[in-house]
Formats: sequence, C-alpha cells, structure tokens
Amino acid sequence: MSLTDSLKKIAAGAAEKGKDLAEQSKKAMDNAAEKAKNLAEQGKLAAENQKQESVIKEAKNQIGAYVAENNLLAEDEFVLGQMSVIAAAQEVQEKNNARIAELKAASEKKEEKVEEKAAECCCESEDAHVCEPRFCPSCGAQVRNDAAFCQACGAKL
Repeated sequence: MSLTDSLKKIAAGAAEKGKDLAEQSKKAMDNAAEKAKNLAEQGKLAAENQKQESVIKEAKNQIGAYVAENNLLAEDEFVLGQMSVIAAAQEVQEKNNARIAELKAASEKKEEKVEEKAAECCCESEDAHVCEPRFCPSCGAQVRNDAAFCQACGAKL
C-alpha cells in the first residue's frame, strides 16, 4: 500500500468520524431544543394553573360570602364556628377603626394648636413661625423680639 493510499484511508476515516460527531452534535442540539420547549410548556401550564387557582379561590370566597350574607347552613357547626371567627374579626376591625379616628382627631387638634401658636408668633418670619433669639448689635445681649431698646445697655434696636 502506498503512502497516498494510506493517507486517503486515514482521511476517509477522519471524514467518517467528523460526520459521526456532526450527527451526534445535531442530535444533542435537537435534544436540548426539545427539552427547552418542554420546560417552556411546563412553565406556561404551571402559570395557567396558578391563574385557575386564583379563579377557584375567588369563586370559593364568593360562595362563602353568599352563604354568610344569606345565613345559609346556619345549623352547621363548622359554619357557626367560622361565623363567630368573622364576628370577632369584625369587632377588632371596628375597635381599630375607632382608634384610628381618635388618633386622626388628636393629630388634627395638635396641628390646629401649632397653627394657633404660629399665628401668635412674635417673630417676623411667617414661613418658619419659629421665634429666633434676637441679640443687641452693641453689647450682644439677648433681647426680646418686640423690644425697641436693649435691656442691658439701652442701645436702640
């Protein structure tokens, strides 16, 4: 066998292996694509199931509200127990709402007092309504905001 024949034989074997590898790669890619499609479909179906679970939950809530509002199954012990749970929760809500109203009223009253105090403010600044201390330019003593003369040195302010 000549060198050329040997090289041809090796090249043919390499080409065959290349075809095998290419086919294996294609199969692997097809398999991966199939798995990705499968996972995507699973995700969509799971999301749809969650949506349907919300629909079911809402329907059950509406049935429960209907039963409670129309006093259906009033003799059933479970329903009676749940109705007492609802009544207790509503009582807590009423107390909380009353306290919220008290707190709002107290807050509004406090705001009114602050506004009244601000209206009585003796300082010139209408923005802050905070009386800043005033000092005599001659001696540096603190003076009242409405003073015309310094109480310490008598300088005109």
